[in-house]
Amino acid sequence: MSTSDTAADFGEHAARIELARCLDVCLDCRRCVDLCGVFSEAIDLVGSLGHAESGLLTPLEQDRILSLCSHCDQCRDDCPHRPGVGEAAVDLPAAVEGVAAAVHRSGRTGWRSAFVVRALASDGAMRWARRFRGPLNRLLRGREGGVSRRALSMLIGVTSDRPVPRIADQSFTDWFGLREPAIDAVAPSVLVVPTCLIDQFAPEIGQATVTTLEGCGVRCVPSGVICCGGGLLESGQVDRFLRVAETNLALLSEGDCADPIVVLQPGCAEVLRSDYPRVLGQRAAAVASRVRGAFEHLDARSSMEAPGDGPSLPDVVGVISSPRAAATGEEDLLIARLEGRGVRVVRIPSGPVGESSAALLSTRDTAESAPGPAEVADDVPLVGLSVLVNGALERRLGRAVEPAQNLLPALFPAVADA
Repeated sequence: MSTSDTAADFGEHAARIELARCLDVCLDCRRCVDLCGVFSEAIDLVGSLGHAESGLLTPLEQDRILSLCSHCDQCRDDCPHRPGVGEAAVDLPAAVEGVAAAVHRSGRTGWRSAFVVRALASDGAMRWARRFRGPLNRLLRGREGGVSRRALSMLIGVTSDRPVPRIADQSFTDWFGLREPAIDAVAPSVLVVPTCLIDQFAPEIGQATVTTLEGCGVRCVPSGVICCGGGLLESGQVDRFLRVAETNLALLSEGDCADPIVVLQPGCAEVLRSDYPRVLGQRAAAVASRVRGAFEHLDARSSMEAPGDGPSLPDVVGVISSPRAAATGEEDLLIARLEGRGVRVVRIPSGPVGESSAALLSTRDTAESAPGPAEVADDVPLVGLSVLVNGALERRLGRAVEPAQNLLPALFPAVADA
């Protein structure tokens, strides 16, 4: 069952029944129980009912389970009961999206809960927000739970209970448009998808990635795509997600282009690689096959041999293992590169991590499941592979290492210094 089918055919009651059916099969199977908090929470809640079925869970209890979903699709990828493989035809991610879509259509979430995600998916809306970034950022810098943050939450829906990123003075797209090309036009090229979070809140990460790619002899070309639309899908705005996905598919397919597509956030790469073909069908498969992460593309072009010189690396690094980064393979590539350079890597499970624009609406901070000081030595730098994860680590522990800015030049020094 596709997300579009779920959104079109299910009311909320039917969507919740389908979710309960999928959870019952999952809890009998338990193959994915260690993947994320969805399954452990479901086991605990259903277990509290005795030998009951998931259908007896209340909507509030179901929503507690759904809030832990990272939308990484790992439970679908290796499911022995998925459609076309098992008789039960379980598609838990589609069931989760079906409930979100039904709740959104009901109007109970209110327009403010959708405003920020919609704005980030709209270039025009963000250009308007950039004009007023001064007062907006002053409100965003207010104390969590304070008067200014509560006022902003009432106005546009951004949570008042956790820190959120500030709007950058210059977007990545504007920076890219003003710069002179740094590499010959005949060089192998890639289409760059910055993602809305990097474009609007952390353009320095995109700038560092482009610099490293160009040092590797790769010509970076703007794709015209900024937002993948993943936040729209997660928040139940399926119709808007379909419009964004159709537009992006046309841009990425323009002129029968076959260049690799480098997406600067792992979670967004997973949306283009997995969700687009699932929702839009086979016509999106060709585009999905070209999607790469920055680490993935550099790794494929460079040997594993450690160079004789270049920036130094720490002796030990803690890598925050987030579900979406794990699903794309970017996390494993990073760890392999670090270990190949003699760095001892401590892989630290993150638990539920909000990585898309929809996380800006959540009161659950991405730092909630980050390691505490007792779990890892105070002098060990911590690395996450998404803007929101690293921001949460920096706020909580003050020692986050942004990989594009700090690790790419060290892991690919001959590339970065070329």
